[in-house]
Amino acid sequence: GDGRLKDVTILSEIDAGAQVQLAAGGALVAMYLSSGAEYAFKGPATIVFKGDQPDVTSGAKPEKRNAALGKGNVKIKPVGVAQGAMVMRGFRTGARIQLLSLHKTKTLDTQPEFRWQAIQPGVKYHIEISDDTGRTLHEADVDDVAYKLPAGVALKEGVTYTWEVSARLPDGRKYSSSADFAVAPADLRAQAAELRPAPAAAFSSRIAYAAWLDQVELKDEARTYWKAAAAERPEDPRLKALAEQ
Repeated sequence: GDGRLKDVTILSEIDAGAQVQLAAGGALVAMYLSSGAEYAFKGPATIVFKGDQPDVTSGAKPEKRNAALGKGNVKIKPVGVAQGAMVMRGFRTGARIQLLSLHKTKTLDTQPEFRWQAIQPGVKYHIEISDDTGRTLHEADVDDVAYKLPAGVALKEGVTYTWEVSARLPDGRKYSSSADFAVAPADLRAQAAELRPAPAAAFSSRIAYAAWLDQVELKDEARTYWKAAAAERPEDPRLKALAEQ
């Protein structure tokens, strides 16, 4: 496109008017973000991507399919465009504990699980959950590196919560980290369940769903799909980066 040559990789954005050369034995699935229509191509083929649909100038015509994420008002933006509103807070004292889940995200679970990386074997941790007024809702001492919020602790939709995990080593050093999270509204949780692809769904469908999850700030849920995709395509650096973000 624009007189320049570049490789097409997973999650590449293809500009209108660009021409793609697909080698013999190659396969390509392209989604039009404006309509949600998917086109599956098999090489060899030469494809010109016009504004509303592709034009195959040589090779077999593509299989067209309507993805669930193209229906109604559900649209996908290019990955990396939407910026999440959930931000990680700076740790309050001491060195940082690496947070693994409920990190810069909304959650589908009204009783979520918090996970973090161990500092060293045998360390005990303290976890505290507070609301947007700073009031502590729940706290507990934990021997593990994961904690499931008890059913008796009620989280409200639309409230930004903060969770903090801390630990003190025998030599007196203190480690702690905290992050914000929110419970996704009921309609978003229902929509996520409706759009969720089956485990055996096409790779492209799972990628599209992960992109949508990222877009609506369900980043922990999206990360699960990015990790699975990266495991299937370990040679792809962008999937690896998304899985680790």
